[in-house]
Amino acid sequence: MSGALLREYEIMQNPALGANALWAFTQGFISRPTEDLQPLTMWHLISVLPLIFHDTSRKMIIKRRESSGLRSILDRDPASSVGQNETVFNIDGRLMAMEDRTFRSLNLAIACKLITLEEGYFSSSVPYKLPKLVSNETKAILKAAHKLGVWAGSMTVFEYLTILGVEPLK
Repeated sequence: MSGALLREYEIMQNPALGANALWAFTQGFISRPTEDLQPLTMWHLISVLPLIFHDTSRKMIIKRRESSGLRSILDRDPASSVGQNETVFNIDGRLMAMEDRTFRSLNLAIACKLITLEEGYFSSSVPYKLPKLVSNETKAILKAAHKLGVWAGSMTVFEYLTILGVEPLK
């Protein structure tokens, strides 16, 4: 394996990074005023790692302003020859491929009390802060997760999954 490919593989296999990304997403999700909060579901959490560990998706999330919202990454980028929604949101296969990693990361986040599960919904009472002494790639992953959480928290789970193009499990 080439160095870059091996590095990407190691990052994706890291359940601690995945747990931190899910925590960042959760904190972004619950950052809205209490009266506006939607319930954070498993559907939300299983979408996080396939989006932020995918280089193209992560770059599209980071490139947009937090105030732009999730729909903004559907806009076609003239600098790209491929419609972003084709590469960013061809997500169903990645959801299945990353299912085990996502659940290992979620289990770790719950075991470390970064994320809690109450009455079938997820939350977090541990304040999130971006770590300082981590690689730029790790920072990008965590920033993308937090921003994705902020976007997801402003819509219903149906809207969120519809925008992503996630098909219900059969």
